[in-house]
Amino acid sequence: MKHINSRAKTIAAALMIALLLCGGVFAEVLQEITVKEGDTLWSVANYYLKDPQRWPEILKYNSLPSSDLNVILPGMKLRVPMLLIKEQLRAAHLIYIYNDVRYRRRAEAEWKQPSKDMELYNEDGLRTLQQSSAKVKFPSGEILNMDENSLIILKPEKKQEEIDLLSGGVRASRTKILTSSSVIDPKIVPKGPAPDFKTRFKEDKTTLVEVYEGIVDVTAQGKTVTLTKGFGTEVKFRQPPSVPKTLPPVPGLGTEVKNTGGSPELKQPAPKDVFNSLQVDIQIPPVPARSSGAGEKDQAQSKVLGQLVNKYHVQVSTSYEFSSVVMDEIDPLKDKVSLDFKKEQLSDGIYYYHYAYVDELGFEGPYSRPTQFIIDTTPPPLDVDTPKDGEQFDTDFVSVEGRTEPDTVVRINDKSVTADDSGKFVTAIMPNRGKNLITLLAQDRAGNATKKEIVIEKVKTVKNKSMGTTDGKEKGVSYLSLSLGTLTIVIILGVLALFVK
Repeated sequence: MKHINSRAKTIAAALMIALLLCGGVFAEVLQEITVKEGDTLWSVANYYLKDPQRWPEILKYNSLPSSDLNVILPGMKLRVPMLLIKEQLRAAHLIYIYNDVRYRRRAEAEWKQPSKDMELYNEDGLRTLQQSSAKVKFPSGEILNMDENSLIILKPEKKQEEIDLLSGGVRASRTKILTSSSVIDPKIVPKGPAPDFKTRFKEDKTTLVEVYEGIVDVTAQGKTVTLTKGFGTEVKFRQPPSVPKTLPPVPGLGTEVKNTGGSPELKQPAPKDVFNSLQVDIQIPPVPARSSGAGEKDQAQSKVLGQLVNKYHVQVSTSYEFSSVVMDEIDPLKDKVSLDFKKEQLSDGIYYYHYAYVDELGFEGPYSRPTQFIIDTTPPPLDVDTPKDGEQFDTDFVSVEGRTEPDTVVRINDKSVTADDSGKFVTAIMPNRGKNLITLLAQDRAGNATKKEIVIEKVKTVKNKSMGTTDGKEKGVSYLSLSLGTLTIVIILGVLALFVK
């Protein structure tokens, strides 16, 4: 009996420690409150806290000039534990807006334009229109990703965030999602991977749930289906969830990457492709065929669980983590996809794309490995430092030096040279006597080219008048020859004069 009592006490103590630890974790989730003009410490506690008598907790997490309840705090930002704040005042933050996104306050009818990092409270609505997306961050750090044409009602809860999904799709990790016909509840397993799942509510009130990591329970009509990684379920209106169905495979041979706003699993950067136009072609690999060696039982099961892949979902982002998506398209499956960035008004820069297969029921598989590419439509600069246009030379070799973009190939007449990391290039040419045309063509990796032409002239060797040079000696010899000739004539004339006499 003593042994049992001792064991019970040990278990009770362990549970108490666990509860304290859990409470500590949640207590550390803080919400920021902006103090309005005329507010005091007491008015803030009375308005925001479920128990205003716990106002000393505000002092614990903030450096205030005074502990006086009547102190005026205009303009300050106070950090308050989320668990102390009334549920209807707990705020999530709109951390990402792309294109046309609207919000609506509780009990208001008008949809308004939001601002980034604005606060969203219990039962506030948020919607994305066509080709638009948004990200919401809850106080616990959970990030909810909204697809285009989606509508949600936010419900920050005590230990688990919750939303009503009225249309469209969301991707989440710990958020409990309610539709008109089902409840999607992710499970947090100790030492297990964090859930990563997507929920879509279609116009016919069908709910699709796809799990890419972790465990998620889907409940409808009193029946619960548990989904694990790589499986999905379909919940038709007023019907229980279907049996788990396998999701489409990862496209190509690349490894899938989780896309929940966190760091990517891949550490090595993808290879770079460079395009000099706003039209980019993406090769979509064929869907892997099922093994022909499967038995009749396996083939029958494949027909039940596997659906025909007939679409692809491609996303383009400016970040490797796909935290900001600039293009999002779902189209019928084909071998090659052409993306027209002109209509998206994208500028030159580094981008990434990934894609996923979509089957005939609408289930979407994991995304492929991100591929990096560069849009570069701007010709490289080309500056020639030497020689100058019209310059004359009397040397056999002429140095050609200049600057362009780093790693750009510069063709100088019949020679090619690659600029170094600073963009500098140097080479030498042998000009012919007379005028010489030098043509320089700088071409970057994308194929953009800049052309420049200069003319130089090779002249005869200029004679030096100095007697110390070879030319001076030749002139001295000429003068000496002239003097000797004159002397010879004088002598001959003298001799003739003697004979005459």
